[in-house]
Parts: sequence; C-alpha cells; structure tokens
Amino acid sequence: MSNRIVIPYKPQPRQQVYHQTNDIDELLYGGAAGGGKSEATIWDALKYALQYPGSRQIIFRRTFPDLQRSIIARTIVVYPKELGKYNQSKHEWLFTNGSVIELAYFDSDMHKANYAGAEYDVIRWEELTHFEEGWYTFMLSRLRGSTPYPRYVKSTTNPGSIGHAWVKKRFIDIGEWEKVHEVQETDDQGDPLVHPDTGEPVISRRIFIPAKVQDNPALLEADPNYIVRLMQLPEQERKQLLDGDWDTFAGQYFGEFSRPIHVVEPFDIPQEWEKFRALDEGYTDPFVCLWIALAPDGTAYLYRELAKTKLLTSEQVELVRLNSPVTEEYEYNVADTSFWNKSKTERITPAEIFAQKNVPLIQAKKERVNGWKRMREWLHVYDAIDHVTGNRYKDTKLKIFSTCIKAIEAIPAMVHDDRHVEDVAAHPLDHIPDALRYWCMSRHTPSKATGAWSANPDELKDRRQDFDDDDDDMSEVEGFW
Repeated sequence: MSNRIVIPYKPQPRQQVYHQTNDIDELLYGGAAGGGKSEATIWDALKYALQYPGSRQIIFRRTFPDLQRSIIARTIVVYPKELGKYNQSKHEWLFTNGSVIELAYFDSDMHKANYAGAEYDVIRWEELTHFEEGWYTFMLSRLRGSTPYPRYVKSTTNPGSIGHAWVKKRFIDIGEWEKVHEVQETDDQGDPLVHPDTGEPVISRRIFIPAKVQDNPALLEADPNYIVRLMQLPEQERKQLLDGDWDTFAGQYFGEFSRPIHVVEPFDIPQEWEKFRALDEGYTDPFVCLWIALAPDGTAYLYRELAKTKLLTSEQVELVRLNSPVTEEYEYNVADTSFWNKSKTERITPAEIFAQKNVPLIQAKKERVNGWKRMREWLHVYDAIDHVTGNRYKDTKLKIFSTCIKAIEAIPAMVHDDRHVEDVAAHPLDHIPDALRYWCMSRHTPSKATGAWSANPDELKDRRQDFDDDDDDMSEVEGFW
C-alpha cells in the first residue's frame, strides 16, 4: 500500500506568484472578487506547516461566522486527515510534524490581550481591510520565535470597508505592483524609526500582488455567469469587486471626492482673502488644526493642516501660533465644544488657554448628519464653463492643497455607518473631517449658480458676543502662564 498523500490543489498562475513570494516581510494579495484568495491562503499555510516542523501560524477573520464559513469549513473538507487533526475547541490544526495553524477572529482592542505572549512564524489576515491598523501593527510584535524559519505576514483582501485607507497606504500606494519595495518605517508621529542597537533605519519589505476574477479560470469554467453577475453590480461595487479599483469602494461616504478635481498645487494665498482656522481637540487622538481661505468667487481652499497626538493644550496653541504667519488675520477660529470642558484638576478650560494666547475660539455646531451634508455640498462636483473658451469642465467649491496629505488621505477614507447610514462611521482618520465639518457648519450652504458665498453674520455676531460675555470669567486665571 502506498503512503503517498495527494494534495487536491492546483494553483492558478496568480496564486503561484503568491505562493512563491516569500522573501518579504509583508505581502498583500487580491484586489477583486473571485481571485482565489482564501483558497490560496489555506494551501499556503499547509505548505509552510509541512515544510517547517514545529512552526506556528495564525489565520484571522474579523468575525467568527466569517471564519467558520470561509476558513474552518474549507480546511476541514480539504486538508488530508493523514497529515493532521483539527481541534474543535481550540480552533486549530495540529499536524503530525508538530506544526500548528490557529484559526481565529479579531474584532476589538480587547483581543490584543489574547496574544500578549504569543509567538508566530507566519500571521495571515483574510480580508485585511475589515481590520483596524492598530490590530495589524500590534500583531507584528508577535512575529517572533527561536527557530531559524522565515517569518512574514501574508494577507488577502478586496478594496473597501473600514480599513481601506490604511491598507491602500501601506501596500497599494508604495509603488509598482508585483515588486518588493523597501519601506522606511515611521512612528505614530511620522518620524523615521531607527534600530536601537545599530542606529540603522528600520526597513520593511512589502509587496502587493493584484488578482482579478480573470486570474481564476477554474472558477469561470465552473461558473461562467459569475463575471456577468459582477458586471451587474452598482458602479462602486462593480469597480471594487470586478476591477479591483482602489480609488473608489462600496460604502465610501464621500464618493464625490476626486483627486484631479479637489486637490490643487499650492499657491500664495492673497492677503485680502478671508481666512479661518478649524480645530478638533485631542491628546491620544490627534489634535487637529486646519487653515482655510475663502476666495472672492466663493471657493474655499484648505491650505495648511496640523495633526499631532500627545500634545498638552499649551503645546497645541503654541503650534497653532507657530504655523500661523503674523501676516495672516483670521475671521474666527471654530472649534470642537470639548475645548470648553474643564478637567477635574484644573479650573481653566482649553478654550481659555487658547484665548490667553490670542487664539480666541467659537464653539462649533456639532450636528453630525447635517454637518456631513453641508460638507458634501462643499465637496460637490458640478459642471462649470470656461468663459474664455466656452468649454465645460468639472469644478468644486472646496479644494485642498496637495501639501495637506493627511486631509487627502482622510476624506475619501470615510465610510457609512452600518446602523446610521446617513452618518460617518467611527474611523481612525475622522478627526480631520470632523474639523472640516465644524468649519462647513459655520458657513452657509454654497451657491454655485451665483457664487454668493458668505458667512452667517447674525450667527457669528451671536457667537462672538457669547465669547465677549465670557471675558469676566477669564479674570480668575490671569497670570496662569
């Protein structure tokens, strides 16, 4: 009797590229639906387990039902029983050579504690855009061990969902696809990381391997109409699932955002233009300040940004002043209402500290749904006419300098809240859109037909009067600095 075990898997050409790319630190595979991503994951994990005795891997899905449907059920069916056994209570495969593949889900910060002392040779994420960046980077610290085995992270995904922006930034935007890129790692402030012993820059080798349904002929042969069903999807979902388009995705809140239309190269803002600042309070979350100028034709320009964590209020106001040229005068500074909260240990609010440093604040209107609608009005793309040539072109009343890279990253990354579809879902990058929303709510809805864009003078008068009325309260903190 032969002891030969047949592996019931023949990789497609694109899957083969995925399997053979191992001289990396991080890999992302996928893009469109039907590319054979999950199938590639489970067989790649088995190959590694058999090749490296005593190795340990983990495969993550966001929820247990997803894990059960796509990974657990499939491995139970196709993994040869002669090679290992599945432990139902531990959700892991134990192979005859001592290797282990854990099957797990990760859907909250609390799950970090489950892996505080864990060690893995390979970490695999299925549908990476369903996860938060902090969970992914935390698990990088669990990629360790005493054996001389190759260690890396291999992930698969489609575009879209809550993690779209950070995944796109980490893998898609780094350069040419299907090429390993050496990427300089940075800390959460954007500063380059250096090795504590050698002083050398910390470099990661990353690659994105795209896959489309056309790369999976076995699927199309078994189900020729699958691609037709993808073609019938609404435009955003079709671009995402059929084309693997990373610039638009289902669930995107500001689908009208277009880099060619909304992003402009910097220019010198004329001194006579009205200027404003919009602020969002934070410490662990970033403190945000946006500088916005309003042209005579009613077009708003976001021309400067500041977003930084772990700043005391005194440091926040100093950075705002440092980044505000003395030649610039501001109509007002609209800010999150949390600037008016007193801490338990201080008798002074952040707003009072800002006022003492000659940066008086007015309270933002924090209506979320109405605020996002107002912001959408400013981002709206409309047909305009060149009065010299008579040609039509696309234009918008809110433009962003290309130097405001965090705003350009954040705005298109916002997604609809599943429970409140008119609202934006909580997102790690939502602090800059929040600040921009405060400014939009301090203005009238733009009128593209007439170009008549103006502040609400009665509202601003009331707000300034409210601030002036608070002057007496400031006397008790004179000399605080």
